[in-house]
Order: sequence, then structure tokens, then C-alpha cells
Amino acid sequence: MATQPRVKTEQLLKRSWSIELTDHVISTAWIASGDKIAAAVVSGPIVIADAVTGRILHTLHGHGFGTTAVGWQPGTDVLASTGQDGKAKLWNTTTGECSRELVGGAAWVELLAWHPAGKLFATAAGKSVRVWTADGDMVREFKEHPASVLDLAWKPGTSLLGAATYGGIFVYDPTLDESARKYDWKGSPLVLVWSPDGRLLAHGNQDSTVHFWFADADTPLQMHGFPTKVRELSFDSTSRYLATGGGAAACVWDCGGPGPEGRKPQMLMDEVGESEASLTACRWQHRGFRIAGTFADGAVRVWQPAAKGKLIGEDTFTDGEAVHPSWSPDDRRLLVGSGGGTLAMFKVG
Repeated sequence: MATQPRVKTEQLLKRSWSIELTDHVISTAWIASGDKIAAAVVSGPIVIADAVTGRILHTLHGHGFGTTAVGWQPGTDVLASTGQDGKAKLWNTTTGECSRELVGGAAWVELLAWHPAGKLFATAAGKSVRVWTADGDMVREFKEHPASVLDLAWKPGTSLLGAATYGGIFVYDPTLDESARKYDWKGSPLVLVWSPDGRLLAHGNQDSTVHFWFADADTPLQMHGFPTKVRELSFDSTSRYLATGGGAAACVWDCGGPGPEGRKPQMLMDEVGESEASLTACRWQHRGFRIAGTFADGAVRVWQPAAKGKLIGEDTFTDGEAVHPSWSPDDRRLLVGSGGGTLAMFKVG
């Protein structure tokens, strides 16, 4: 893949606050109203903070042995979390108290995904996937998978849930015991994303490829040539562009028409095009046209792909890798964690 340096003409990424947590930041999330954030560290504690000032409102004890993920119920102040104690938990973030503990199905509960309507959420623990009501009652436990489930994602506009595991992507309807569909692939998907219109499905893989499916097709398209395994995927709001990692640059693929196979991606990188640090995450804005990327050397970068991939802002953590970028609901702020325990808020001009 050819690379080109991108010229930064203006610094539009400005740090508004940062706080020091106790350990590596493992998960971040915004409440739908945009006035509070949640962040979990790998050793267990979860902080609830004011999004404007960074003032910590509550520190939840999280999960014994470590927290793995947090997510707000859409439209409410209820926070769900999962952890290495084999449980999922529901939290009242007004009082800071745990309102429900759920048995996840294995020693570690790794994954959490709220349905956009907020009435259901899914968890994955080892080879097990369970779906719960918003109150914490189990709706369904699906048949054990052949290997550990590595990602979960709800198909937009439907009640279907995708689960990535060795052998492909299983798609479930919570009203049925068996999978409603399977996208067969003899390999290990690591991350799964649907396009916002639900027409496309992509998964990044252990073998340094990205597979791309039209939702009603039986054969995938493939993008290959990535330097490392691909754990970073994000669709833009129009469903046309897919950002991928798998190396030191974010790649933007045009998924319009016949799809991205055989097309040359746009490469987004640092100001001089010489960074060799691997991308740890990439995220399109919810409705805008900018991409945030975080890197193993602590760098945080925001690009404007439509403006010839211009780098519009950059910052660097000094205490480890930059991880888990998440855009505010209005796309004006960016929350990022670090491997050393820093949690920082950036304004994006």
C-alpha cells in the first residue's frame, strides 16, 4: 500500500482536561445527553465524570480481577459493565450503586453491546453469548460456539446480533435458539462492524486481512496486504467509507458501488509520514466526516479525509499507548485513554 505524508495546516485538537486514573484505561463511553462519561481501568474501578470539567462524580468498584467493558443504556443514566469476575452489572450512575449483578456464562465476561433502542443488551463470555433485557433478565443464551467470541455488534435497524468467532460471523435473532444466518469464513475474525444502513458487514482478521460482505451475499470480498492483524474498523455515517487499521496508518476504503476490493485506499498518517507506531483504534464521527486515530506511541490524531486526508490536530500521551477514542454525541469532543491511566478530553474545532 502506497503512503503519502499529510500536511497539517491548523491545530484544531485542543486538550480541555485530563485526569489520572489508577491503571490502563480499558473502556470509555459517553452518556447520550453528552454531559457525563464513563471510563474503566483494567484493574477494576470505573469512574463517572463530568464531561465538561472532568470532575469525578463517582468511582464504582467495578469488577473483581478487572473490568473489561462499559456501556450506557441509550437514553438513560444506567451503565452496564462486564468483568473478569464472570459477571455483568447494571449501575445507577446517579447514586453510584450497583442495581443488578448477572451471571455471564464463563469466568471472564469480555464483551458488552447495547441495542440502539436500549431495550436489550448482549454479553459474550468465552464461547457463550447471552441477551438480556434492560432490567437484567436473560432473554436467550445461544448454543456454545466453536471458539471464543471476539466481538459483538447489532445490525442497524434490526433486532439481529452479529457474533465474531473462529469460522465466521454468526447472526442471531433473540427470539430464536439457532442462528438466523452465518457468514462462513475459515479463519479468526477479531472485530466486526456493520455499515449504518445495514447493507454491509466487515470483519478484521488474525491473518492481516479484512473481509467485506454485502449483507445478502454468500461470498466475501477481501482486502489484504496489511502489515499486522486488523483489530481497527469503523464505518462513516453515510455507509460509503470504511476506515481500517492493521499497521501504522489508517486506511479509508470506498465501499460504494461494487465495494472496496481492488481499489486503492486513502492513507492517513502523521504530519511527515514517518511514524512506525501501530494504530490502536480508529473512529469516524457519528455524523461528521472526521476520523480520530490513536497509536501505540501515545499519539492522538484527527484527520479530514474529504480534504485530501488533511491532519487537523495532534496530541501525544507520555505514559503509554493512546487507546479507546470515543466521540461525544455532538461530535465536538473526543475522549481518549492511555496505557498509563490518563483520561483526557479534547475539543475539536
